[in-house]
Amino acid sequence: MGNSLLDIIVFGRNAGQQAGEKWKSVELKELTLSHVDAFEKELEDAGISTDVVSPKLLPDYRRQAN
Repeated sequence: MGNSLLDIIVFGRNAGQQAGEKWKSVELKELTLSHVDAFEKELEDAGISTDVVSPKLLPDYRRQAN
């Protein structure tokens, strides 16, 4: 566990510094969900039909009833 704490401190600080620099050059635009529509169109064009929500963030480890 000792190395994990050190990693969090070192890499967390590094990530924070880089994020702080990056925001200075980011141009904010209107938020949209057009990427979702584009993804659904790609699935349709490829002939893929599914009820699975994507992206799947966490797997479902619950046992299924028999």
